[in-house]
Amino acid sequence: MSSTAQPRRPGAQSLVFLAGAVALLGVFVLGIARAGNWLAPSVRLQFRTLDAAGLQTGMAVKISGFAVGQVRRIVLQPDAQVLVELELRDPYRSMVGRRSRAELAQLGLLGDSYIAITPDPAAIGQPPIGDGETLVFTSRPDIDDLLTEVASSRIPLQRAVSSGLSLAETRLPRSLDELDRTLVASRRLATRLEADTRRSSSELNRTLGATRALAERLEDRADGTAADLSALIRRLESTETQTRPLLLQTLRELSTMATATNRLVKTLNESWVIELIERTGAGEPRGERGR
Repeated sequence: MSSTAQPRRPGAQSLVFLAGAVALLGVFVLGIARAGNWLAPSVRLQFRTLDAAGLQTGMAVKISGFAVGQVRRIVLQPDAQVLVELELRDPYRSMVGRRSRAELAQLGLLGDSYIAITPDPAAIGQPPIGDGETLVFTSRPDIDDLLTEVASSRIPLQRAVSSGLSLAETRLPRSLDELDRTLVASRRLATRLEADTRRSSSELNRTLGATRALAERLEDRADGTAADLSALIRRLESTETQTRPLLLQTLRELSTMATATNRLVKTLNESWVIELIERTGAGEPRGERGR
């Protein structure tokens, strides 16, 4: 009689090891999700273009040179347009507005390409842009087009340079001759001015000498006039001192004479002779007065 083997059940140690491996895998996946911002809230935007050259999924999306998201999907539409979907982290949604533009940019000449979104300051404080909004895409000029434009502008540039050279060959010698003549005339004028300046300086020195002599004479005369004036003032003061007592004495005598005259007139007015004369004149007949 054959015996059948019983299946072994996993032990406790195996279960603990399996749980630890699952937990470690979860932590690893969670770290990758956090590093890739898989769990962070985001907003999806899009734009359309006619050329997908330089565009690829996963390329960075930047605002003012700062990475804020990435390109999620690039799809060719039935109308031959290319639909590009962008995913921006939600904290930067307020920086994007209706007037924002998306364009393909590059770090230097050989750096990585990225999508640059111009910020819209007017969007700050306004309702945030909605999920699925379409931005205007501005394509950068192609290098081939730039080279074509440079090649097309090279011929007019060469013509302008050649005409400038020919003009310089014809006009430059004349200009140099005129400059030499001007320098010679300037040198002559400087020589004349130097001679005139010397003459003027000698005349000015003579004038200053004559003025200095005249000033000294005037100063001497002023000193003599001041001395004469001082002597005259002293004479007047002495004369005034001598004549003042005589004038006072004369005034006193005149005052005494006036006082005596007043007394005499007053005495005559009060005397009886005046009354007698007045009475005689009043009693005299009118006819005799007429005679």
